[in-house]
Amino acid sequence: MASAHQPWPKTVGIPADGAYLVRTTWRALLDATTTVGRDITPWLTTTPRLARREIMARRYPLSAYLVRAGHEVVPSVVYSHGTESSTRTAFGYHVGMTMAEWACRMMGLGPTTHAESAIPQGATPGWSKTRSLPDLFGTHPATSELWLIEAKGSRRLGWGAREKGAKQLDVGALVPAPHQKVLCGTSLERRLFMMIDIEDASAHSTDEEILEQDDEALLELARSRMLSYLALASLPRNGLRVTAIGRPDEGSTAQRGSLVRLLESDPATTELRRHIAPDTGDEVIRQQHGLDMLVGRLPGTDLMLGMSRRLYGACRALAEAERRVVARVREARPKYLDVLPREVRSADSAAVPMVERWVSDRAYKKRITEVQEYAREVREEQRDDQLRAVRAGFAMGNDSTWLRLIDLAPRLALPREEGFLEAATADTYLAVEEQALDLDSEAE
Repeated sequence: MASAHQPWPKTVGIPADGAYLVRTTWRALLDATTTVGRDITPWLTTTPRLARREIMARRYPLSAYLVRAGHEVVPSVVYSHGTESSTRTAFGYHVGMTMAEWACRMMGLGPTTHAESAIPQGATPGWSKTRSLPDLFGTHPATSELWLIEAKGSRRLGWGAREKGAKQLDVGALVPAPHQKVLCGTSLERRLFMMIDIEDASAHSTDEEILEQDDEALLELARSRMLSYLALASLPRNGLRVTAIGRPDEGSTAQRGSLVRLLESDPATTELRRHIAPDTGDEVIRQQHGLDMLVGRLPGTDLMLGMSRRLYGACRALAEAERRVVARVREARPKYLDVLPREVRSADSAAVPMVERWVSDRAYKKRITEVQEYAREVREEQRDDQLRAVRAGFAMGNDSTWLRLIDLAPRLALPREEGFLEAATADTYLAVEEQALDLDSEAE
């Protein structure tokens, strides 16, 4: 909005009503876009290399249709005047979901879950049978309060779309427990801006020890980072490296919530790397009280992703649990999967032939919906087992070494010296090639 001028408050929480001029980075938006959306982990665990393609599909629309004009982000001339209306609609949904994830992180919310992937804690069984639901939900770590989030996005977001979003948030008796309603509207008219409406908001700060204490929060973090884990797990072993990240000062803003730190301006990382030799192993990084992140560049992209040992261990445990979900679906409902490709790789890499059958679009949609609903039911049945497995994997990774985790001692990488702009939290890492960010002002 042109009237926005005041900065976003430095404290992590819901700000007071107002129009804010918020600065961010492409790294923060790329991190949000690679984690938001429906959980597709079960269908990637047997073919993890497809995680790389999914990350590409989520990453590149932002660069295709957004450019920088001064200090503003604006839609490109191709988006505004050149492309098809269906493409603008699809991108509106994509950027709306991305910005909703980003905005909720700014307010201290942890990872979100797509409403079609799970049922919120405290919701009634009618949730899974309701067609018009909010897009996302999550639990705020400070208050343990459920947030329901509806994301809207389009070239010009009018009152009609926002009213529709408000109705989707009005879930009534489906969620009898107290909850926060958050409507995030993203508009691309002239510039990228958001309108955020929150019902019964109250300011708060995050709990810095949440992952150590809350199994549910840990499971949701692991689930939100499964694309990154599967992409790393599918990379050639000679493409894996370890990099050194400084620990933020206790109590600092950088340590709270899911906000990424920009490492080129992070004193702790600069100081740590000053004492790290090129042939240093990950054990030396730990001796210097640093974070040793496993990182790898995604082929065909300008991105490098990574994660901590403890998160890697948690994600590995979750991947195994999700493979059991898919195995259960295949065993109990084989007819649900007869529309998959004719060959599916089993756990022992043997090709399993499948009969190819033609189905109408309507029947296909119905079958896929049934598959997803049954997989969700199986996952809910196994939720306690998943919570225990992820906690055990988290603890094992925290106490382990990369040699023990992946049977490899990765060499040190300093991506900043290779032309990457880096960002990290205590457990996640993302870097993007600086030269790949072609963000100069658009001339029209």
